[in-house]
Amino acid sequence: MRFVAALHFWKYHGLGNDFVVVEGGPIMSPDRAVRLCDRHRGIGADGVLTILPPEDQGAAYMHIYNSDGSVAAMCGNGIRCVARHLAETRGLRGHLLVETDSGARRCTVHRDPDGAVEAVTVDMGTARVEGEQEFDLGRETVRALRISMGNPHAVIFEGPGMERAGTVGPAIEARVPGGVNVGFARMTDSGLRLAVWERGAGLTDACGTGACAAAVGAVYTGRLKGGGPVEVTLPGGTLAITVGPDLAVFMKGPAARVFQGETDL
Repeated sequence: MRFVAALHFWKYHGLGNDFVVVEGGPIMSPDRAVRLCDRHRGIGADGVLTILPPEDQGAAYMHIYNSDGSVAAMCGNGIRCVARHLAETRGLRGHLLVETDSGARRCTVHRDPDGAVEAVTVDMGTARVEGEQEFDLGRETVRALRISMGNPHAVIFEGPGMERAGTVGPAIEARVPGGVNVGFARMTDSGLRLAVWERGAGLTDACGTGACAAAVGAVYTGRLKGGGPVEVTLPGGTLAITVGPDLAVFMKGPAARVFQGETDL
């Protein structure tokens, strides 16, 4: 008989990209993360975020499991959820530093006049453009711009669509060792519209690092001017992404707490 200690958790989401958040170690097994993320037999989530003591000067370290049990180095929507959690449970205000496997990220917590957290801005670091790559999918060849946001992305400027992302996305992911997040972007009057196939999680309502990568790709290719906030609209809502001339990226968006509970899954 399998015995698993009871686990206290919080459920958060960033524009519908949802997470089970837990505090303290040791880090759970990948199998347990998969059980927690199961939408029919578990809590249901795109990933599990474990908040651990910092290794350096941060407020905390964030470990990330995708819903398939794989580990991610960075998660844009997830880090906003962790920043909100830290701000509210530990009484932190203003700026705080969250450590990740892709480096420490400075988060600014924005509050409304009543003191409630309404948004979080994250210094996402400097993007790295890795060049164009063609993917031969048999019936078609797709050209993507490879960009790293601390995790890998392939941005395709051919128009967003969940159906397209759900079919072409996994085909491209399978052709990249270790996988890749695949974004399908279209220019709009106010910025970008985006759908993302996220490695380790599949189709999600939003991908924070994917929104950053798409904005970087648009600025890098001259489709957009950098320096000011760009609206990136995903199925779950809109993020404000600012890309500097040196490809330094800032992301601003909401993070919502849904509920908390205890489980022995």
